Amino acid sequence: ETVIISLDGWAGTQRYAGIWSGDQTGGDWEYIRFHIPTFIGSGLSGQPNITSDLDGIFGGKNIPVNVREFQWKTFTPMELNMDGWGANPKYPQALGGKSTALNRWYLKLKSELLPYTYTAAAQAINGRPIIRPMFMEERNDYTLGKRTQYQYMYGDAFLVAPVYQNTAADAEGNDRRDGIYLPQGTWVDYFTGDRYEGGRILNDFDAPLWKLPVLVKADAIIPMANPNNNPSQIRKDLRIYEIYAQHGTKALEYDDDGRTQAYLTGENTNTQLSTSVNKKTLTFKAERTAGDFDGYIRNKATELRINVTRAPKAVTAQVGANKAVKLTEVKTREAFEKGDNVWFYDARPNLNRWVRPGEESVGEVIKNPQVLVRVAPTDVSENTVSVEVKGFEFAPADRLLTHRGKLKTTQLDEKKSKVEAYALTPAWTPVENADYYEVKFDGQIYSTIREPRLRFDDLAPVTTYDFAVRAVNASGAGAWSNLRLATVKDPLEWAIKGVKATASVASQGGQGTDKLFDRDLKTMWHTAWDNKQATPFDLTVDLRAVNKIDRIEYVPREDAANGTLLRGSYSFSTDRQNWSAPVAFTWAKDATVKTIVPADHPEARYLKLHVDEGVGNFGSGRELYVYRVAGTEGKMQGDINRDKRIDENDLTSYMNYTGLRRGDADFDYVAAGDINGNGLIDAYDISTVAVELDGGVRNSSDKVRGSLVLTPNVKSYKAGDLVEIKVSGKDLHYVNALSFGLPYKADELEYVGIDLKGMKDMVNLTYDRLHTNGTKELLPTFVNRGNDFLLDEGAPVLFTLKFRAKKAGKFQLKAVDGLLVDRNLGTVQF
Repeated sequence: ETVIISLDGWAGTQRYAGIWSGDQTGGDWEYIRFHIPTFIGSGLSGQPNITSDLDGIFGGKNIPVNVREFQWKTFTPMELNMDGWGANPKYPQALGGKSTALNRWYLKLKSELLPYTYTAAAQAINGRPIIRPMFMEERNDYTLGKRTQYQYMYGDAFLVAPVYQNTAADAEGNDRRDGIYLPQGTWVDYFTGDRYEGGRILNDFDAPLWKLPVLVKADAIIPMANPNNNPSQIRKDLRIYEIYAQHGTKALEYDDDGRTQAYLTGENTNTQLSTSVNKKTLTFKAERTAGDFDGYIRNKATELRINVTRAPKAVTAQVGANKAVKLTEVKTREAFEKGDNVWFYDARPNLNRWVRPGEESVGEVIKNPQVLVRVAPTDVSENTVSVEVKGFEFAPADRLLTHRGKLKTTQLDEKKSKVEAYALTPAWTPVENADYYEVKFDGQIYSTIREPRLRFDDLAPVTTYDFAVRAVNASGAGAWSNLRLATVKDPLEWAIKGVKATASVASQGGQGTDKLFDRDLKTMWHTAWDNKQATPFDLTVDLRAVNKIDRIEYVPREDAANGTLLRGSYSFSTDRQNWSAPVAFTWAKDATVKTIVPADHPEARYLKLHVDEGVGNFGSGRELYVYRVAGTEGKMQGDINRDKRIDENDLTSYMNYTGLRRGDADFDYVAAGDINGNGLIDAYDISTVAVELDGGVRNSSDKVRGSLVLTPNVKSYKAGDLVEIKVSGKDLHYVNALSFGLPYKADELEYVGIDLKGMKDMVNLTYDRLHTNGTKELLPTFVNRGNDFLLDEGAPVLFTLKFRAKKAGKFQLKAVDGLLVDRNLGTVQF
């Protein structure tokens, strides 16, 4: 079907467009890693049609990452190539080598799976996503947590566990996959036919470069199509089903015209499918297809691909209620492809069939045997089609279990065990004749562990954990041995979290300043590659609260190459307006962690690094840790009600105290809210709260500029006259909030209201305040919540202030304490 792909959209967008995740940088494992939970979350949000650029729009030239991208996205709704802004082409053949044939293989597979995907897409209309979290397959404490975020169900049958990191890869990218959760039941390796019992977590799962870890639920029936390069090549007169029979099941295949929305008015077809296994006899049945649509072809051949482990004794078919069909056994795949009412026992199906002459190849990839059956075309809307296989057997040997004999218990190997703050790697003594090990932890069985060790992540610091370990071989499982390890103190315990930063120069796409604070040493911030002279520049860090600073640690890139900071200065501020005297730093060009220990532990919300020199005139870094003094807490600016969070309650408090000045009766009560210390609750103070609401503001290095102009409608007035003051912008840019004071004499003028003209969605906090000293002052004050629209149009008319004259006089009002504020809490005064 024609599909619109949008970058984003409001709730309900799924009715009009699919979504792609925007312009990202590929060629790195991180690109695959974060997209897996992203795709799962999209489906849970009601948007099942999700995609992203294959291997990113930027970056690339990493064959293992490129191949793994094409592999896992075979089992996603859509695949998208886009590289127009990047330096490297992202076509499937672009990198050459083995990637060309492998990518072609998986693209062909995706084309074959279109009927399966289309059926899953039809299910998504009623809310069951195409890409499904594991808790939709089996709901328990484990699947409801984060530990299955890197695997998913693709429709009803496929469990997909993408290779998203380098676990133990060789130079060519051959690797393994750990931590694959198998729900209860039987699961079959899609590419080898190996069978696994569920209720455990697989580890050391072989993942050579050609192989995506995919497991098929036993009893699955998978609708397929002939391999094709585009939908016009799909044979409408042939339907194909791959069968993984065990006990028997029922399934459904959906179809429609694939072009229009006529399916919404019932123009579609549904075919009920079933299998049953009685002793050594497998029966498949396709019921009469129900429904119709424009272009529907009723006369179809039926092809079955039945997974087995030995040749059958006999294969028969029946069309309709009474018509027996004689099936002829053929001896070659070629004869099968040319025939009707034939069957073929393929003892060695080669999956790697798409290598062209002269291309690099991984060689033959042989899976379990299959029985291929093709029944001649018949009117499938009028006739059922049944196939019976006598002597059916699908019982793959467990290739992991090769040793026999009694197994001894094991013991903790403390020297080889590794303890960290958030992870433990228990190691144990090897057991003779063990094929693999199993670890019992937190109610789960971690199985198929081939080495006597396993890493466990996402643990709590300074906490003791209990494990049980046993060895397994073909004779059975040994006795459990209990192990106990404890995590250690977090070295980053006092490193401030939630930090943001802006740079005065642009960052490279996908390598923004957020990477400096993600606590992931595998990611990196880098200034834009096309800016060959980024230095000098400022990196302004917002700690989100006023903290007592202990030290700062800068972690350069591992090779100390482009962007590694070498020379500059640092300074601190609580309000981003007033800065401490800069202190110079000079660092060696190496990968060691660079440390700043400021004198006297200054209190600051903002840190400014002015960078004069970086390698190659760029800026980069893996992490920037800012530590507060141990035992101290940050003071959140704008937290008026002191509940240690910024929310609507704080904005409400500011509404009540807008325009209070030092000396007013309530000022001391709210003095902590005078963030810029000017003795006035103004737009700057209120913005510290407003920029955090509704999801917070987007990161930007832009700065506010401009001023306001006040123009009265009269120079003098008499009693009863309406005095209007037009407030206009002058050269306004990036204005997110504004305020000023307008003192007036209460015996001469009476404030009657304000007419808004060009204030967009700004929150109006204007306050006509009577100060404790008896003076009157109008305080026009406006702020944006979150990312609401900026005042950015130069010289708009913003609003008109209205007064009624109580007696004659001359217009002498003047604005005081005028302030324009941007989203970064930068200001200009007027």
